[in-house]
Amino acid sequence: MIAGMTEEEIKEHHDTEKEIKQKVSELAKMIKESKHCVIHTGAGISTSAGIPDFRGPNGVWTCRDQNRKPPKRNYSKEGLRPTYCHMAIVELLNQGFIKHLVSQNTDGLHVRSGIPLEKISELHGNTHKEYCSKCGKEYFRLFRTRTANKVHDHQTGRKCDICGGMLLDSIINFGENLPQNALDRAFKESTKSDLCIVFGSSMRVSPAKSLPVIPVKQKKGKLVLVNYQKTPIDKHCTMIIHSATDLVMELLMNELDIKVPVWEDQLTDIVEEQEEKLEKELKDKPKEKSKDKLKDKPKEKSKDKLKDKSKDKPKEKSKEKSKEKSKDKPKDKSKDKLKDKPKDKLKEKPKEKEKK
Repeated sequence: MIAGMTEEEIKEHHDTEKEIKQKVSELAKMIKESKHCVIHTGAGISTSAGIPDFRGPNGVWTCRDQNRKPPKRNYSKEGLRPTYCHMAIVELLNQGFIKHLVSQNTDGLHVRSGIPLEKISELHGNTHKEYCSKCGKEYFRLFRTRTANKVHDHQTGRKCDICGGMLLDSIINFGENLPQNALDRAFKESTKSDLCIVFGSSMRVSPAKSLPVIPVKQKKGKLVLVNYQKTPIDKHCTMIIHSATDLVMELLMNELDIKVPVWEDQLTDIVEEQEEKLEKELKDKPKEKSKDKLKDKPKEKSKDKLKDKSKDKPKEKSKEKSKEKSKDKPKDKSKDKLKDKPKDKLKEKPKEKEKK
């Protein structure tokens, strides 16, 4: 076994140009008729961005198991850029042809391409996202967040701006639990789907591999797979297209008469929006304290009452003085009494503060 696959499973298959065009035309009709289409993506859609896949003939794990040097990332000086397929998915979402995107990729290119965060379930994390271990606050960065060397160590060395908790990278490794919110949303959208389209995945990882099959098993939907290799879900597919994801998507967008937008770094906008939200949250912190102070106002009133009583007490003392004078009592005793009373008051006040 190589990368968990046989040699036959690693082998790539290529449809003819005529077959690809015919199949894409059928796929366009399916999308137009669909009421709830969900796309599922794997590493295959990022290979044209310069990121090697895992189980292809020259994949990272294939090379490792064959004692070959793993392929290096090969992308422009500007860094990772979303592919044509990434940008086409954005426009399909914008125009309502698809309702949700489920991705196994951790490269963050879907978010960088401009996919609304509420429209994507990233099952295995995002290299640009970290979150607070204490309050769960998420942070999107313009840089890769993972800094740990150990597989199951996720601390990034940064702290939460809101609560001060330790920040963790969001990458999911084998043996670790998937983010529950993303998994629940992916399952819900896949269950509602009447058409699932898989782009660039060998469909070997659970539970991701089971999600696009749900509509077929429920006998209420179709499944289309775009991938060079054969997969374990082939038997459930309505149609399989053995071709490059970018080529299939380009033909598909022509069939649907949709213009694909030029890429702009949407991650910068997301980070800026996030920083604005953080500023507001941090500004609201003092406001919350002021609310607490308002709640404590009755206690402040009690202080005022004490002050009022203290004002009244000297008057009572002056009356007592006059009585003492009339009785010809020694002045020293009255002075001692006056001295003792303020001392008692001073002792009482700190005790009240301690109660508060």
